[in-house]
Amino acid sequence: MITQLGCPVVELPITYLGIPLTLRRPSAAQLQPLVDSVAARLPTCKAWLMNKAGRLALVKSVLSAIPVHQLLAFTPPKKTLKQLEKIQRGFLWAGRAVANEGHCHVNWRHACRPVEYGGLGIRCLERAGLALRLRWMWLARTDTDRAWKGLDLQFSKEERALFFASTTMVLGDGRTTLFWDDRWINGQSVREIAPMLYQCIPKRRRKTRTVAEGLGGNTWARDIQGTLRIHEIGQYLMMDGQRHILGPVLLRRHIPGIYPPSFLEADLEELGATPRQILPLACQPRRCWTASRLARRGL
Repeated sequence: MITQLGCPVVELPITYLGIPLTLRRPSAAQLQPLVDSVAARLPTCKAWLMNKAGRLALVKSVLSAIPVHQLLAFTPPKKTLKQLEKIQRGFLWAGRAVANEGHCHVNWRHACRPVEYGGLGIRCLERAGLALRLRWMWLARTDTDRAWKGLDLQFSKEERALFFASTTMVLGDGRTTLFWDDRWINGQSVREIAPMLYQCIPKRRRKTRTVAEGLGGNTWARDIQGTLRIHEIGQYLMMDGQRHILGPVLLRRHIPGIYPPSFLEADLEELGATPRQILPLACQPRRCWTASRLARRGL
């Protein structure tokens, strides 16, 4: 077949469609070309001609957009994310790839908040990547005609927690709803209402058992393994009295049928921001608060 197709035989790691393919998670060294490509887009020779508003527009439209393709596919190492944010921060405040602490007017975490929360609206790469990768969990439930249907997609604990916290179910036939993980019992999941019983379920069953299969002949009860104590038995009896059939997945706060990563990023902001942490970037006319002034005031 290789001879007929005329394809070369190579060993991993390789790059396919701009994505590094490896047997393990890509390392920071393998993602260094991504960092170099972002740094190469800096207009260093003309940066001094641009004011901060112009540099902010370039950061939001170019420097933050280049890593999106990779963020959609995998979780980059912390080192790579820090390097990318360092380039954005340096160009915004000093017009070059590296800026000393004295050039940074405000804390970068505050600058990455949405404008309505007192920030500059710069995309936080870590939160944006988390919201983008949830797209695969969304499509696995809403579009069953995908070519990769049935594959065991791997997601981190943070990605699964955010997805289940941001979705709920509506009534249906239960063929696309996971019995143990999805929120199908009065807006709650089994692991929320019966956490001790949930720990008795093998991981492979949690990922494959649907509501339609579980309720058919009480198949879900046969998924329970190990010795049941008084607490597990009590949660089992509580589960046995709650049976509902559900189906499609709906994201909260959005139009049904459309996956909006921006809403998930906003949810992350609401979880992490408090009224005291919301930063007005120009509290006084013609003055911008520096990092030292913010630290003195506990912001």
